[in-house]
Amino acid sequence: MVGHLTADQKESRNSRIKLAVHEWRTHGTQKYSSQLECAKLHGINQSTLNRRLREVNVSHEEARQRIRSRRSPATEAIVALSLASAPPNMPMAVYNTVKQFDWKAAATDPKHGAQLITVNPSFIIYDEAFEAVIGTSPSLSLIDARPDKFAHEAGVYIRKTDRNYFTSNYQSGKSVEIHSVGSDDQRVLQHSYPEVKNANGGCCYKDQILFCAQGDYVKPSALVLVDPTTSKSQTLLNNFHGRPFNSLNDVVVHHANDDLWFTDPTYGYEQAFRPSPQLPSQIYRFKPSTGQIWCVADGFSQCNGLCFSPDYTKMYVTDTGAVQAHGTPGNGHNFSLNPRLPSCIYEYDVIDNGTRLAGRKLFAYCTAGVPDGIKCDEAGNVYSGCGDGIHVWNPAGDLLGKIWIGTVVANFNFARRGLWVLAEERLFFADIWAVGALGNVEGHGGGVAMTV
Repeated sequence: MVGHLTADQKESRNSRIKLAVHEWRTHGTQKYSSQLECAKLHGINQSTLNRRLREVNVSHEEARQRIRSRRSPATEAIVALSLASAPPNMPMAVYNTVKQFDWKAAATDPKHGAQLITVNPSFIIYDEAFEAVIGTSPSLSLIDARPDKFAHEAGVYIRKTDRNYFTSNYQSGKSVEIHSVGSDDQRVLQHSYPEVKNANGGCCYKDQILFCAQGDYVKPSALVLVDPTTSKSQTLLNNFHGRPFNSLNDVVVHHANDDLWFTDPTYGYEQAFRPSPQLPSQIYRFKPSTGQIWCVADGFSQCNGLCFSPDYTKMYVTDTGAVQAHGTPGNGHNFSLNPRLPSCIYEYDVIDNGTRLAGRKLFAYCTAGVPDGIKCDEAGNVYSGCGDGIHVWNPAGDLLGKIWIGTVVANFNFARRGLWVLAEERLFFADIWAVGALGNVEGHGGGVAMTV
């Protein structure tokens, strides 16, 4: 339609677009209820406004990169101080709808859950205890939106930079990228750590980022520690008794003994960037101080996310086996969901002074996609990124509620004042009451003291 506009009509449309971009960047949700309202009031489509905002952000970042390349260290320090006092990035939209799930109605009406779904993200209460999780006035702020799956995995808060680091999805059609978002300014930056090839999950370890580097056909899959203040990397582990790992997925720290626990599914092979697996899909424990490593759990289709309970007596592990390639990797994009394969969370007892697992039992089953990344809050509630958002269970396995996004949320992380939600093409911040179990350890506030 745009191609048939007259010169005057094109000029008028361009003026409206420029004005809408200026208005949204200047006022955001302080003046408009949503990006859609801003677009409509200026006579343009929301998609047009969103695309132009992304173009402006990209052009500004490219200009900043060119300027940085010419700066002296002294000038860079002055600019850093200036950025620290710059006004925060405005949310693209804010959502605060809260809905109530009716178990009685759902028992005989399979469509009851679907009737609660709207176009915009919301909070869905399945149990009144969820109100203590989200608080009296929860909100979801859309911080960034892009055409590629830039916000996928990890979710690691680092105290000394006050930033939250995350990785992109290989399914975007390019090597995995690493970004971070500032806790206060909420600006998204891209980082380059050459030793971290196709990063996936990660955690905070010694106030640095410990990445699960999945590797490729040249670089092995490895645990790589990165200092974000210097960009220096150190490989801690890249094999199990000589056999290469498949594609390390997620990692956590047992803070009482400093051991690292991680999962190693075969998704690198299924996405056609890793060789044929030489090991089953298993969980390992690694002691960096001695270099010793143990296989601690097997029997998974695809072990994925893992976390400890706040007191380190339980471990929760997600199995995302329902997401599989069609027989062989093909071009690495031929995934589908097989409902007959695992889409669940297992619970283990952590025994022998935090060195072994026992008593595996089914904790929860996810009916919306698969449960991927998993974490606990300080009350022991269990959160997992699923096919439609973040699901929250209490320690008994009762579903308390959902932070409903409407699209896949592979992972998330607790941070100061809430929760960063990695929703593939979108990055949200959830303003809720709950505090992460590792708040004290990682430095973002709250959390429980080490009791083991």
